[in-house]
Amino acid sequence: MENCSKDMIEQLIQSGTKARRQSIVSAVIDGIARRKLAPGEKLPPQRDLAHHLGVAVGTVGRAYAELETQGFVISHVGRGTFIADMRTARTQNALQLSEPIDMAVYRVPVPPLDDVFGDTLKAMAAEHRPDQILGSAPAAGRFEHREAFAHWLKRFGVFATPDQIVLTNGGQHAMMSAISTITHPGEVIATEEFTDPRMKMVVSHLDRQLVGIPVDQHGLLPEALDQICRTQTIAAIYCTTRSQNPTNITLRLERRQAIAEIARRYDLPVIESDVYGTIMADVDPPIFALAPERTHFISSLGRIAGPGMKIGCLVSPPDKVAQTQSGVGMSTGAATLIMAELGSRWITEGRIDEMIRWQQAEMLRRVSLIATFPVLGQARAIPTSSHVWLTLPEPWRAEEFVAAAAAHGVTIAPSHSFVVGRRSVPHAVRLVIASPPSMDLLETACERLERLLNTQPRIHGDTA
Repeated sequence: MENCSKDMIEQLIQSGTKARRQSIVSAVIDGIARRKLAPGEKLPPQRDLAHHLGVAVGTVGRAYAELETQGFVISHVGRGTFIADMRTARTQNALQLSEPIDMAVYRVPVPPLDDVFGDTLKAMAAEHRPDQILGSAPAAGRFEHREAFAHWLKRFGVFATPDQIVLTNGGQHAMMSAISTITHPGEVIATEEFTDPRMKMVVSHLDRQLVGIPVDQHGLLPEALDQICRTQTIAAIYCTTRSQNPTNITLRLERRQAIAEIARRYDLPVIESDVYGTIMADVDPPIFALAPERTHFISSLGRIAGPGMKIGCLVSPPDKVAQTQSGVGMSTGAATLIMAELGSRWITEGRIDEMIRWQQAEMLRRVSLIATFPVLGQARAIPTSSHVWLTLPEPWRAEEFVAAAAAHGVTIAPSHSFVVGRRSVPHAVRLVIASPPSMDLLETACERLERLLNTQPRIHGDTA
């Protein structure tokens, strides 16, 4: 039986991160996901690892206890702590589950915050009067909050001044604010032929129309976009640059450049959504950086800190800020001060960076689990994405598979909800792998879907 070295644990801890309980937990889980730690491998004794990392023995003890609670390790008195055979353990536990498993609703896990959340709220209460936190906010948000977001956005290649930023109550609020102000009722917006259902709902609510642009494995086809712009009156281009929902496509640099050039050619504004790409590393510049004079960039912290973190931003060209800012008041109003203060503090204190690393490790674990299944493993997946896009094997059709999955206790969003206009429904499904609250439930869902994929469809979703 192999022993895991203290140096390996130290190497697995994110560079620049101070060793503490959660970083040790994340390092071990990340090592398991990357196949660097194998079932049966023995972890270093708590005292030895604590001395090596320069932390208290109790810190290592709590980390090992949490890993055991989550099922990643098994402790034996007198023998030590070992990497568990997680697949066997999960399968046995999963057999007892009977509730439907949701892989339809787009959710992300909430990172463990230890005392961070309480400490931040205490600091806010001590430093501000209640009216400074619970009172009304300026339409664009306070300058110091926008300044924090301007600093954070630089990591995505968005170099904007605080005056270009309008804070919003999440990404959808930013989307609504942009669409409602830079387009008019009845006008047409060009977007990917498969797109976010929430975007479709916003457009419908605002009485706009969508036209779908064909995509391939590299994203929206520039030549198809150009043809649509030549033959129809288009008011704006809406696209998702990274980890697009539902296809998981990230646009190549040449596609981004082509979209920026087409927007200039036809003098069109671009709404660039990055709400799904916030934990993804990307060296290529966003469309905002390529066409800053016409691009409106949308982002939020909800994908990082959890869906309850309702704070986002809309970045616009300097001469369009007043226009898009007016859209904030037409919907939910200015971003709440308490969320803006919480989000900006976590940005400046480095907490958001820690949460990004945690989400990256969590998504890697889930994507790695999907990859162990022969058919599900062929889905288009990104190690940092909360969802995968699975092209169904013959002879499955999307609606038949969704119905059959429901009969087997797994809920999947209907594929037609992603289709723009009256285009054909693809023989594919989106699976939100982050939605099941535990790895146990995710593996149970995968087992059921994998078995289903290896059967023949029958009428009404029954299977052979």
